[in-house]
Amino acid sequence: MRPVRGEEDIDDLLRSAKALAVITAWNELGLFDKLAGGPKTFDELSVDRRALEVTIPVLKHLGLLFDAGDRIALSPAALRMHEGKQLPTQRNLDILRGIAQMDDVVQRGGPLSESDATNGGVVEDPEGAARFLDMLYGASSQSAEQVYDAVSPLLSGRSRMLDVGGGHGRYSRRFADAGHAATLFDFPHVVEYAQERHGEALGYIAGNFRDESADFGGPYDLVLLSNIVHGEPDQENRSLIARLASTLAPGGRLVIKDMFLDEHGDNPENAVFFGLTMLYYTRGGQSPRVAQARGWLEAGGLVEPVLATFDRYQLLHAQKP
Repeated sequence: MRPVRGEEDIDDLLRSAKALAVITAWNELGLFDKLAGGPKTFDELSVDRRALEVTIPVLKHLGLLFDAGDRIALSPAALRMHEGKQLPTQRNLDILRGIAQMDDVVQRGGPLSESDATNGGVVEDPEGAARFLDMLYGASSQSAEQVYDAVSPLLSGRSRMLDVGGGHGRYSRRFADAGHAATLFDFPHVVEYAQERHGEALGYIAGNFRDESADFGGPYDLVLLSNIVHGEPDQENRSLIARLASTLAPGGRLVIKDMFLDEHGDNPENAVFFGLTMLYYTRGGQSPRVAQARGWLEAGGLVEPVLATFDRYQLLHAQKP
């Protein structure tokens, strides 16, 4: 995102928010679903005509729709995003509603409200959790492959792997499919969700990693924390990583996959703005700095930290002597 230098840039930001709202509303109303079956007339879309006349130009301008004679059709990009479940959902509209309360959140320090505070994004309602995990599963195909490709050379033979807060299980399943013994640790209702998806391919431990007495099992050759530390305060992360380090076998590695701020605290862009989401929806989370995370690993007795950078996240891992 370019630096803001004047009124024109502010207008661009406002237009981006409006565009996101339109795309999300169309997705939630099932309009992209209808168009995925082929071009449709206004009447076939079955919503207010004036609203269509106003919002369709927005989506055409964004390259998501185009005219097909007297009908409206999805662009190839829109169809690809629809099939890959990459279009924004109701969660984005909820975020936009919350943004309108930014002044209150900044003054109080967040979250938006106690009822909005989640366990790293996972709600306690099993149905709501399943919808959220389905979304994350659909979006994690590439990153699961990247994590496996980056980490598997560090393993020898059939290794024992623990996926803490493993949620949908896509990461641990990738290791299991390659012949490793992968165990997923998460809340009981999340474990039930993962069991339905992966069956006996994984091992499972139900618990709360925030609980100081949580039993993670072990020893393990690899412990993975994927998208966990951004939802927790500094001291809780320090404690968690120390406890997980104790489950590693000698030579084992603890891997943190997350979005880290650089040494200046103003890049990369996705980490900068994801911190706002944590301010809104957790009691103490934020995007940590790389140096901060290195400190957690070192405090847990781990050595030789290595940072690998990908387009949307980083991997930071260290070894147990």
